[in-house]
Amino acid sequence: MFFNTDNNTIKIGFLNPHSSYYPYYAQHLLTGFFLGMGKDPGSQKEIQFVPHYTDTGSSSKTKEGVKKLLNFDRVDMISGLISYSVLPEIVPLLESREKLGFFFDSGEYIPYFDYLSPNTFFSSNQLWQSEYALGQWARKEYGEGGLIVMPLLESGYHLHSAFQTGFTMGGGGQILLSVLPFDQQNPHNLDMDKVFREIKKKAPPFVHAIFTGDGGTEFFKRWVDEGLNKQIPLIVAENMIYDEWLQDVAGLDIECYSSLLYDPAKSSMQNRMFKNQFQQTTGQQVNIFALLGYEGGLAFKELYGELKKRNWAKVKSLLQTEHIKGPRGERNFYPDSGFVLPEVNISKVKVGRAKVDKQVIGQGKRLAYNNLIFDDIRKSIPSGWQNPLFCV
Repeated sequence: MFFNTDNNTIKIGFLNPHSSYYPYYAQHLLTGFFLGMGKDPGSQKEIQFVPHYTDTGSSSKTKEGVKKLLNFDRVDMISGLISYSVLPEIVPLLESREKLGFFFDSGEYIPYFDYLSPNTFFSSNQLWQSEYALGQWARKEYGEGGLIVMPLLESGYHLHSAFQTGFTMGGGGQILLSVLPFDQQNPHNLDMDKVFREIKKKAPPFVHAIFTGDGGTEFFKRWVDEGLNKQIPLIVAENMIYDEWLQDVAGLDIECYSSLLYDPAKSSMQNRMFKNQFQQTTGQQVNIFALLGYEGGLAFKELYGELKKRNWAKVKSLLQTEHIKGPRGERNFYPDSGFVLPEVNISKVKVGRAKVDKQVIGQGKRLAYNNLIFDDIRKSIPSGWQNPLFCV
């Protein structure tokens, strides 16, 4: 799927950081991309993705990757999974060569004003929107005095800050923050003893958990073991209720709240088509990376005529205004034209032995990425993490 030898193919460099949580995300993303374009991922020869491994996705590794793809592989454009924090290093490279960049991200950061470019486009999951909506809802539902819990690795993103900003907009007041101790020898070792002692002692009106991958599974199990399930309202980051992760806690009878930017159970024609195509092609259930790729593919399907002609000025012009209707509704890819505000469903989640039930109980509030209230968040990233959220 990655390589073709036909000289007429469009060559797209693909920045590919390592992910311990989703080791096959690139395959899922690119399969979704080709399906969105209406092409067979296994046999199409019109587009060649040239992967470049960027390790942790750091600024230096990503910059090296862009240089190699442009200067050695002679790609027509750059794509891949990145964090917005690397844009200051790679946007000048794209602009100096007048190359197009079409990137994917989970939305762990709110976009920056200073590093946007008419050459760069984003298929973003906008997880920060989910956190902002959850924070506002939590304040109105449970009042002040709640507790945010997360590991150090998750503390370097905008997720908890977006939750706190939503909490402030919902009424404000005190909210506590607890970052788990960090084990340098084993960064994925999570010491939760102290925070659970504090939760049981102080009984906050709610707990908001922000974990990624196996950390979320471990937190859910500990929450039940400590006897807190259904005793204190638990609000979790959206990625913690992705179906592939909840499979690992089936049978625990967990009850929690979260938000949904995308529900695979959505009954729209576009979503049914996406799920059927992906499952028939891969034999697997859809996930967020397949969705991001599919949405990007839908956009490039509309641009394909100009893409084949390598009319890059026209491709960029069209991408600046292009809107697609995909599995989760309307999407666009150019921040300066105004990202379409996603639908955010506040949901009550019940994890039983037989099934997972996600019941929508309200609509979350959204804000444009360039709303002035987010300025403080952009200017104060506590850790400076540069790797994408799902690649730690």
